[in-house]
Amino acid sequence: MKREQMLQKLGYTVPATKKKRVIVLSDIKNEADDHFAVMHHLLTPSHDVRGIVACHNEYYPRLVEEMRAKEANAETSLEGSTSRASSFSKQMPTRGTTTERSYLEGQKILQLANIDDIPLVRGSKYELANNKQLESEGADFIIQEALRDDPMPLYICMLGSVTDLAIAYLKNPHIAERLTAIWIGGGPYPAGDTEFNMMQDVDGVNVLFDSPMSFWQIPYNVYRTIEISFAELMTEVLPCGEIGKYLCDQMLEFHALISHIPGDFPNSEAWCLGDNPTVSVLMQSKSRYCWHMEKAPRVNADCTYTPNPSGREIRVYDSVDSRLTLSDFFSKMKLCYGGGN
Repeated sequence: MKREQMLQKLGYTVPATKKKRVIVLSDIKNEADDHFAVMHHLLTPSHDVRGIVACHNEYYPRLVEEMRAKEANAETSLEGSTSRASSFSKQMPTRGTTTERSYLEGQKILQLANIDDIPLVRGSKYELANNKQLESEGADFIIQEALRDDPMPLYICMLGSVTDLAIAYLKNPHIAERLTAIWIGGGPYPAGDTEFNMMQDVDGVNVLFDSPMSFWQIPYNVYRTIEISFAELMTEVLPCGEIGKYLCDQMLEFHALISHIPGDFPNSEAWCLGDNPTVSVLMQSKSRYCWHMEKAPRVNADCTYTPNPSGREIRVYDSVDSRLTLSDFFSKMKLCYGGGN
């Protein structure tokens, strides 16, 4: 089915003057929340989704390599013991395979969603530091769309690593004035902090912070406010056809997989749909100033920020509307795939 046919089930239309071109960059198979944000974009009629880029999430495979190197250089080791790296790697994909995993997951989502006309392309296999040739089908796709003669504004919505947009900019800096980047990632200001999407590619983040492109950042102290209980999943998403069932199943399966982790993560019966704000910030009224302008910092290897007084300004969100974000997603799923009361 064509996406436009699916959107007809919503019962309303959006004027052409209010539409935006959107490219979604997602490490879909990283964990459990990207699926929800990808679907949210697909079911939002004001978003003319031009394509989805399946991105890498190489941080954990890279971490395993680093752990193994440290163990190999250790002065002593216990004969026959199971190393920390070996134990950790059993649950992690191998280096260089994460993009393909996300690509295959993207295919599955589109199939279950019964949408067959949205381009899905592969992004870079590795972070910027390990992609010297700047090879990325996703980056080329971004460049092509950015240079298109189209009056509709273009937004690059990044749910994970920034690598593919950074590569696109390095290959063709002229795209900077032709798009707006929206990124779920980074720690709160002013200090910054360890954050998963930032850890994927610190070099890539610095490339974009140094660029002149319009950049909206939604740091973790903001995106983590979009929480959903498993009871809500069962009532609001599970009844919504095959795709609703799959969204719930993969969420619960991933939660069970990592439930051995000590501490407060993961929560006992809730999850964060932290990627969905890339949808809602484009829906919120411009009169609602829930963001501020910030001098783009330099990002250190540990994801902390070093102030950069001479840097250009970026938009940093202080809050997002969790009611709008979740209620809009639930309603669109029910209207398009059934399961409503």
